[in-house]
Amino acid sequence: MLRNAVVHIANEQPILVDLLVEPTPSDTSLLCRNMRTMSGKKPVFVDQSDSTFVLPVAGIRFIEIPRAAYLEHDAERATEPPPTRRLEPQGRPTLVGGDAPATAAALPTDQDAAPVTEDSAGRSPSEGYTDLGRLASDGLDGDLLRRIRDA
Repeated sequence: MLRNAVVHIANEQPILVDLLVEPTPSDTSLLCRNMRTMSGKKPVFVDQSDSTFVLPVAGIRFIEIPRAAYLEHDAERATEPPPTRRLEPQGRPTLVGGDAPATAAALPTDQDAAPVTEDSAGRSPSEGYTDLGRLASDGLDGDLLRRIRDA
């Protein structure tokens, strides 16, 4: 947990939070706890301070994470045991908490795939696209038409 991160919400005063996970560039929301003002008080828009908060990244200008928080976070991770994999009796790994075992036999291979020669109506893949040339002359994007043909 990254403690005492400062979240600068758009058009609001900054708030202090404890981040449950380190934010990544692909995140769309920020998961945090212990939300408080810079003076340590509960913000007026929070009903219960012991809640877990999900903040949309679209409303956040930027996040300050103090160096001390990173050092503490790295120390916590170093003391955690490494993740373990559970093996089935046959020696195959399985998904912990999943419904079905993840085995190589269950995965399709390229040899299993048959080439598509006809659709459900009995037409070949090239049939039904005779109007695409007319659409191209009407000014539609050539890349769009290529993607339609490929689909």
